[in-house]
Amino acid sequence: MPDFVTVFQISSNSAGLPFALIGLVPLIVGAILILGKWRLRWRQPGWLFVILLLSFGIMWTFLASGPVLTDGTDAFAAFRAGQYSIVEGTVTDFHPMPYEGHDEECFSVEARRFCYSDYELTPGFHNAASHSGPIRAGIHVRIAYLGNTILRLQIRGDEVLTPTASASAAEAELRRYTARTESDPTLQRLSTAFFFTTVCWTLWWNLKWRVAMRFWVRPPNKQATMYVFRIFFGLCLIGSLNGLVQQLQHHPLTAQNFEATLLTAAIMCAVMGTMTALSVWFARRRDTNSQKNV
Repeated sequence: MPDFVTVFQISSNSAGLPFALIGLVPLIVGAILILGKWRLRWRQPGWLFVILLLSFGIMWTFLASGPVLTDGTDAFAAFRAGQYSIVEGTVTDFHPMPYEGHDEECFSVEARRFCYSDYELTPGFHNAASHSGPIRAGIHVRIAYLGNTILRLQIRGDEVLTPTASASAAEAELRRYTARTESDPTLQRLSTAFFFTTVCWTLWWNLKWRVAMRFWVRPPNKQATMYVFRIFFGLCLIGSLNGLVQQLQHHPLTAQNFEATLLTAAIMCAVMGTMTALSVWFARRRDTNSQKNV
């Protein structure tokens, strides 16, 4: 009988350290901004942005990354100490994960069932077949596990998929997913409404470019800065118009979807308009208070 081939084994890198380090980026940037505002009298960005940036970094680091690092470290320590169970047998009751997620990939070996997803962060094995994963019904596997976490996955040598076969299977799943989204009227209605809203928003940028600039910089502005922003706003409008035209070419409006699409676009435009109006109001109030303090 062919030997088993190890296709996954937990390591110290599986503990989620890269994921945790992402939270340090907004913390470091926030600290630099605070130093600049206190010591160097930076006017931009505002304190609200700095506070939100720091809050995001703190929540990511302590609320999201903490459990991931703890689980990953504990799982790796248990694997190194040999404190795990082993099950060997044939993969049965295989339930694949859809390409877009929203469900887990599950399978059973003997009386043990495992579930995982590419869209869930875990230190153990979580590569679904729809994303080039190696599991499929009927293959023979040997699994070292702790709870529901797969610490090591071994597959019989003559049943391991080649990289080409795995990539082909993933591409086939992507094509099926694309076909499903292309034929989903709800998704297409939302896409058309989104592009229409984007066109309206970027058009407002170009018509009220001085006001739109306040989202990024405070007046007064240099002539070169204004030219750069006007070019940027124009390119954004061209890109959004191109997206809307392509969407309508592939999925034209019909009598059946016209009213629903128009209503969805109106709601999106109302939300974006309200958020924009509030942002402009806060910016003007901030400038007024700054002038009074001066």
